[in-house]
Amino acid sequence: MADLFRRTKRFLERITRNYYERKTPHIPSDFMLREFAAQTWHSKSYIRHMAFQSIEEIKKFLVTKAPRHFYYSSARYNQPEANDMELKGWRSADLVFDIDADHLPECTDKVIEIKIEASGEKTSLVDDECIERASLRALILKDVLVYELGIDERRIAIEFSGNRGFHVTAYLDDSNELAKSGSDVRRELVNYIKAVDLLDESLEPWRQLSIRRGRPSPIPPSPLSGGVRGRLARIMVRLAQQRGLTGIVARLYKFQSQKTTVLYDNALKDLEQEARELIGVEIDEQVTIDTSRLIRAPWSLNGKTMLPVMPLDEHMLVRFKLSVHISPFANMEPVRVRMLTNIPTSIRILGTRMSLKKDDRPKLDAPLALYLLSRGLAVIEQEV
Repeated sequence: MADLFRRTKRFLERITRNYYERKTPHIPSDFMLREFAAQTWHSKSYIRHMAFQSIEEIKKFLVTKAPRHFYYSSARYNQPEANDMELKGWRSADLVFDIDADHLPECTDKVIEIKIEASGEKTSLVDDECIERASLRALILKDVLVYELGIDERRIAIEFSGNRGFHVTAYLDDSNELAKSGSDVRRELVNYIKAVDLLDESLEPWRQLSIRRGRPSPIPPSPLSGGVRGRLARIMVRLAQQRGLTGIVARLYKFQSQKTTVLYDNALKDLEQEARELIGVEIDEQVTIDTSRLIRAPWSLNGKTMLPVMPLDEHMLVRFKLSVHISPFANMEPVRVRMLTNIPTSIRILGTRMSLKKDDRPKLDAPLALYLLSRGLAVIEQEV
């Protein structure tokens, strides 16, 4: 079995090298101030404290090493290559957020834990539906950053992580106060985004005298308002957009006019109630408060799935769906694998429900085969 694991890693390393020969990840323009790190297919330890002086150097490293994972630091340093963190000379750091589908409250029963007897390792699988639901949280978070914290929309990047969620990064320069903030400030920011200790009355509707009815009627929140009332309305807009309810989106923006009396009907009330459940965004606190976090380079491969860390614009995010077509290996020939465990049909992976059992030897579309191989759920029996 050890030979099969080594053969599988050699195969995945070759596929990774072929990918980086064709594709260079997106690297920030200030990359010379950032630390880089990587993990190869043949080691559990990381290569740390790397610095590069050119994109050509980065490309050469990726093609030569074909790393399973490739990162750069959210922080900028005077000496990013220094081995001692104290000697690096921390300057500032971007704001980084991580949204994982398996942490969403509605997805706790859609995560399947698997122990692989042959390797003794454990892994977990998350249904596609949960990852697609997490895309809404990324949109909500983006709105918080733009409309509530005043961050320039052009500085915000959102990526599918290549595994089970999304990364949201606000790329800030050294002059920005948030960029220079420490963990204590970032923890307060996390609490604000997660709506910790939010009072229910903060979301209660304002009221005005209805001309038609002669009694106070509720005024829905407006997406153009600030604070949590505005957040509530913007979540309602995002929900409506995902469902193609363009009429509701228009009505919500119309409510901004205090002189306009529009019926606050059951459709809007139901949407508001659903939005209230999403007012606190589920983000990983430890990622955001870490001022020297390593983050995956956009368009690098996530070695847990062999899917790319994929940048997404708003249009793509609203309609985000997982499928084999997001894989850079979608046109590769099918691959035969040997299963090391059972895959239950109750879970959907890359848009596919598979009924696979231990020791099955299916020939699968390359994206599915590479997903199973990289997660350690299957092995290659013959060199491909």
